[in-house]
Amino acid sequence: MARVGFKKTFPAGTFDKAAVQALFGHLKTFVANAGFNVLLDTIDGIDFIRMGSPAGTADDDIPHWAFSFQDQDPYGAIFAYPVYGNDYLDANAYAHSYTIVHSGWVGDPSPEITVWFAADGAAGWWWLHASQVDTNSATGVSMRFAATGATSRRYPSDTHQGLCARYGIWDAWGDWEPAYAKDETGVIDMYPWTGTWSPFGEGWSFNAKRHAGSPIPKMAVPQFPNRDGGISACILGEFNEILILTDGYAQEEVVVPGWIAMIGDEWDQPYAVPAPAQFDDPDAGPL
Repeated sequence: MARVGFKKTFPAGTFDKAAVQALFGHLKTFVANAGFNVLLDTIDGIDFIRMGSPAGTADDDIPHWAFSFQDQDPYGAIFAYPVYGNDYLDANAYAHSYTIVHSGWVGDPSPEITVWFAADGAAGWWWLHASQVDTNSATGVSMRFAATGATSRRYPSDTHQGLCARYGIWDAWGDWEPAYAKDETGVIDMYPWTGTWSPFGEGWSFNAKRHAGSPIPKMAVPQFPNRDGGISACILGEFNEILILTDGYAQEEVVVPGWIAMIGDEWDQPYAVPAPAQFDDPDAGPL
């Protein structure tokens, strides 16, 4: 039961504040269904940590997240946070907010938008992908929102100079935001950010050529966060929940067992993520 997911399509002209608020409610439900240990649950926020982890744990080896909804009348927004500390509202916690959904980003009237969400409480990850109908795209869609609560492994050499949390928020445009990072002097930066690097270049560049070293046809090796702006001297290992794809895939196409492709137009970085056996209808009632 740990890996769950839903898929919901919002018809053209309906993706407004109320839709985002309803979407937030679905996120909360599926986080609980995924088996995360929920530490804080309010009307506009949920804080959750990997299954089996005790409340109040502040440990960079334990994926810990939060979602919140904000009424920005006439818009609605959903924020995600990698959390290091008791919970995302704790003044002593390191919890950097990142906007993952905003009704004002889709235009008025909004195009048809489809949202996928998946989470696994035992493994400690989640991802959200939203595409919109786009007649100017060769694929017929473009990415509107794409964010992943990704974990990564760390190589022994990464601890020689500085340190990053092993979990953070990644997006398909090249951003990687861990809960914290230490600089070369050991000072913790609680608002870290680093651009990511792949064999194709930065995430926001056109990345359509297959990496020559990729062992899988049409697929690249995993992305690597890199040092940027002196935030951290470490280089994290591979992301566990992200594979960067080349061209040639269709939305939801199986790329390796248990993983599916998520695509957009030619300037969106196609990527693959682990997926549940099925995506449920979040409005169908109790699972």
